[in-house]
Amino acid sequence: MTRRLSKLFLILSAFTLLTGCWDYKDIQDIHYVTTLGVDYLDGKYVVYVQLVDLSGVAKQENKSTEPGKVYVGKHSGKSIAEAINHLYQSAQQRLYLGQVSTFVLTDRALKHNINDIIDAAFRYNLIRYSSNIFATNKPLEELFAIKGFFNLTPLYSELHFPKAVYENISYIKPISLRTFISTYRDVSITTILPTISFSEKDWTEDKKKRRTFMIDGAFVLYYKKSLNWYSIDDLKGLRWVTEDTNKTPLEFKKGKGTNYISLSHPKVKIKPFIKDNEAKYNLDIHINGSILEMSKTEPLKNFENVVQDYIRKEIEKTYEIGLKRNGDPLGLGRTLYRKELKFWQAKGFKEPNDYLKENSIDQINITVNLTNAGTLDYHPFKSSKLPGNDGQ
Repeated sequence: MTRRLSKLFLILSAFTLLTGCWDYKDIQDIHYVTTLGVDYLDGKYVVYVQLVDLSGVAKQENKSTEPGKVYVGKHSGKSIAEAINHLYQSAQQRLYLGQVSTFVLTDRALKHNINDIIDAAFRYNLIRYSSNIFATNKPLEELFAIKGFFNLTPLYSELHFPKAVYENISYIKPISLRTFISTYRDVSITTILPTISFSEKDWTEDKKKRRTFMIDGAFVLYYKKSLNWYSIDDLKGLRWVTEDTNKTPLEFKKGKGTNYISLSHPKVKIKPFIKDNEAKYNLDIHINGSILEMSKTEPLKNFENVVQDYIRKEIEKTYEIGLKRNGDPLGLGRTLYRKELKFWQAKGFKEPNDYLKENSIDQINITVNLTNAGTLDYHPFKSSKLPGNDGQ
């Protein structure tokens, strides 16, 4: 009997060591921050947080007819941490930063002190480095208030899933917080930070203008030496040296008509070399594409030559704009640093205009392969049935 009582006592004692679920909280008891924005105004950091109704994220049998609600919090402080702590105080329930999927920095915050922002991101151990990061010149309160289509939350938008749009039309590649932090601190890498904006030109809802997100350009940053904004038109040449370009359009006029080409997945080789004690660069680009619209049937080779000329002109334009702004949007310095390190160190390059000159690009060799003409009868395009192709 004594042994039995001893065992029972040990078992009961073990129960006292179990913590159970005394601190358990339901999902609805926590406010999940999905977007975090930073502005700088009147000598203080202004932090914005976006909360969305997560009930609109889960699949439901009966879809809501009401748009998902969006809450935007805002507070300022001498530091980013101080501003966030003030938001903790005024939030009605616990704020959780572990679900932040997008960071947005205003142009003022970006130009004031990037290092403060990077340091703050490191300090919060809940922050995921896979999160998207954008810059913007739009008011964050207006940007964060934009809702998704079909009464969905803003989580189903380009603000949170920019890669989905980029795969459909590739101009400026989205980047993660991890990429931004690692490249910005590198002495040779140029960081392309996309800027997100909104437009009311294209979409309506019940005949009312509807705001939608769009990437309208990028800041080109080079190791604290250069920080300038480029429009999406300024950076059109960037897509031809970005191997992640999934699908990008090229529209051009030939004669009286307009032609529309879709190109994808360029294979790029940037070859730096030294000539007359200066850095030179050769660019070799191979890219495939298809004709989506053409005003006049012509031999395939004619189209390929015209497309090559347009690509070359866009690359040269982006390079020239970068040269005027002490920027390296094409990322030539990265290959020079890796392949000609001794030359780089001997010259002591500090900024793009040190290693980029007006005639630094020696050659741009472009090979375009137009594989088909869509769903026309003479698919694939090289078929001898194509009028005027003459078997080329």
